[in-house]
Amino acid sequence: MVKLILALHNHQPVGNFDSVLEEAYALSYKPFFDVLERHPGVRVSAHFSGILYDWLEKNHPDYLDRLAALVGAGRLEILSGGYYEPILALLPEADRRGQVGMMRDYVRRRFGADPAGLWLAERVWEPELAGSLAAMGVGYTALDDIHFFSAGFDEKALTGRYTTEYGGRHLDVFPINHHLRYLMPFAEPQKVIDYLRGFEGADAALVMADDGEKFGLWPGTHDLVYRKSWLDKMFSLLEENASWLQTARFSDCLAGPSKGLAYLPTTSYHELAQWALPPEKSRRLAALWDDSPEDFRQYLRGGYFRNFFSKYPEANRLYRRMLRASAKVHASGSGLGLQSLYKAQCNCGYWHGVFGGVYLPHIRMAVYKNVLEAEAALPAARGRFVLAREDWDADGSPELLAEGEKANFYFAPAKGGGMWEWDYKPRGVNFGSVVWRHPEAYHEADARSIAGSEARRAAEAELKKNLAYDWHPRMCLLDHFLHQDTAPEAFARANYGELGDFVTGEYACRHSEEEGGLLLKFSRDGHLWEGGNGRPARVEKDVLLRHDGSWRASYKITNTGHARGPFWFGTELALAFSGRELCPAAQRQGVSLAEFRDPVYGGVELKFSEPLDLWSFPLDTVSRSEEGAEKTFQGSVLLAHLRRELSPGASLSFTMEVRPL
Repeated sequence: MVKLILALHNHQPVGNFDSVLEEAYALSYKPFFDVLERHPGVRVSAHFSGILYDWLEKNHPDYLDRLAALVGAGRLEILSGGYYEPILALLPEADRRGQVGMMRDYVRRRFGADPAGLWLAERVWEPELAGSLAAMGVGYTALDDIHFFSAGFDEKALTGRYTTEYGGRHLDVFPINHHLRYLMPFAEPQKVIDYLRGFEGADAALVMADDGEKFGLWPGTHDLVYRKSWLDKMFSLLEENASWLQTARFSDCLAGPSKGLAYLPTTSYHELAQWALPPEKSRRLAALWDDSPEDFRQYLRGGYFRNFFSKYPEANRLYRRMLRASAKVHASGSGLGLQSLYKAQCNCGYWHGVFGGVYLPHIRMAVYKNVLEAEAALPAARGRFVLAREDWDADGSPELLAEGEKANFYFAPAKGGGMWEWDYKPRGVNFGSVVWRHPEAYHEADARSIAGSEARRAAEAELKKNLAYDWHPRMCLLDHFLHQDTAPEAFARANYGELGDFVTGEYACRHSEEEGGLLLKFSRDGHLWEGGNGRPARVEKDVLLRHDGSWRASYKITNTGHARGPFWFGTELALAFSGRELCPAAQRQGVSLAEFRDPVYGGVELKFSEPLDLWSFPLDTVSRSEEGAEKTFQGSVLLAHLRRELSPGASLSFTMEVRPL
C-alpha cells in the first residue's frame, strides 16, 4: 500500500497587515478545507503558526471549530511548532521550550489533541535539534529530501520515516518529496497519481509538505486550484485509487519500525540555501541547478540560514537585538514580557529570498516593537542611561549601547561613529530601522526569464535601470567630506567621490554623565584626499543623549593641516519613515528647522544652530516578490551640510537638535 501524507504549513508574519491575512483566509485557508470536507476519504496534516491562531480566534473562530471537528473525526492531524514561527535552531533553549510548549498547550486546549509531530520553520536543521526536540516530547518532524541527499541517501530509499539522534535522544524524521512539492498543484492531478503509481506494490510513505498558501494565495493559484477545480479533482482521484493508495496523517505511519538511522547535516531546503549565498554565488548555483540533470542536482549545495546574518547586517542586528531582549527577560525570572519576546522571534524579518522578509519595513518594525514591549514589561532603572561597551554584533570591534527609560541609542565607533539604532520607547519604534541597497542575484536576471506579461517584464526592466548600491551602512551621524563638484543626484546614488576617510573610519569615544542625559564624545583625526595628496583634518562630535528620548549632536571640524583650503562637510541622517511623501527628494538651502510628521511613527524634528543646506532622498530598494521585482521604500536619507574655507588651525562648528514628534 502506498501512503500519501499531504501536509500544509499555513503562516503569516507577525506585523503583517490585517487585509493580507483576510485575503489569505478567503483565497486559501478557508476554501482548502471547504473542499476537504466534501471528500471524506481524504486525510491530511496541517500546521498553523500561532500568528494565524491568534487572528483566527479573533476573526473566524468558526473556522477553528471546523478544524476541531475534522481532528475529532480522525481526518486532520494538527502539528506543533514554535508558536510564533521562529527558527528554533537560532533560539536559546529556554525560548525553544517556551515556544513549543505554548503551541502544544494551545493545540491541546483548542483541538483536544496532543501533537507529537512538529513543523520546523523553513526546515532549518542543525543536528543538536534532535536532542532538544526529543527532550520536549516531540516525536517526529519532516525535512526536505535534500537534507537526506546531503547525507548520501539515494532518492529511491526515501519512502518512509528515519530516525536521527543527538546525545542519545531519538527523533523520527519524514523526508519531504521534492517531486510532489513541484507537482502539486502545478501539474495535472493525473500526473500526481502517475508519479505515485511508480511506488505501487511497495510499502511506501511519501510526503508532500509545503506552504498552504500555494493552494490559493500564490499568484494564479486560486483560479487553478478552486475555480478550475484542481483540488476537487485531485481529492477525487485519491479516493478513486484507494485500493492501492491511501492518504494518511504522519501519525498513521508510525506503527512499524523506522527505515534506519540518519545523521543529517546542517542545511535547509534548496531554495533557501541558494538565497543565503552571496549574489554571484547564488546566480552560479541557480545556473548549475537549471543546467544539471536531476540525478546530479542532489550533489549541489548552497549556504545556510545563518549566512543571512553576514549577507544582511540589518538582519544580524535584528537577531542580536532579539537575543539581548531574551537574556533580559529570562534574567528577570518574572516571566514578564515572554509573549512579546516570542513574537519578536518570528523568522520572517531575519532573512530574504523570493519573499520580502528583511526588506519589508513593517515586518522589521514589528520585531523592534515586540522587543521593546518585552523589555518594557521588566523592571528598569529610572532616570538614567545604562551604558554597555561590547562586541555586540560579533564583528571584532566593540559597540556602545546606551539604554534609558524612554530611549535606546546604539553606536558603532569603529564604523564612522554612526548611530544605527534609535529606539523611542513611547511609540515602540526604532527610527534607525532601514535597509540599505544591496546587490542581489535577481538584479542580473534576464528580463526574458521573468514570468508574467510583457508589461510586467518592461516594468521590471525599468526598475533595474535605476539600481543603486550603498558602499557603506546607512546610519545617523556618518561624516562626509564632499568634492566641490558633487551633485545631490550622485550623492543619492552613492556613486560620488568621498573626499575624506571618515565615513567608515574608526572614532575614539569617551563618555560622561551630564545633567539630563549621557554625553558621548567622538573624535577622529583623518585626511581629505585630493589629487593623491592628503590634507589632515579632525572631526569632533559630542552627542548628548537625553532622558526624554531626544538628542543633540555638536560638531567641530578643524583644519589640522598647514595650508588653507575648502571644507564641504555634511552629517548624514538615515531615518525610518512610513512613506516617501514625508521626506521627498529635495535640495533645501538655509534650513534652521525641519519637521517630518509621520502618521504612523510620529516623526522627527531637526533644529540647527545656524542655517544649513539640507539634501534628502528616499532610500528605495529593489527586491523580489512572488510577482517579480518591486521597489520598497525603506526610509529617508538626509545630509545636513555647509561649506567653509578654513585656515590652518581654524574650525567650523554647528549643533543639531533632534527630537521625536
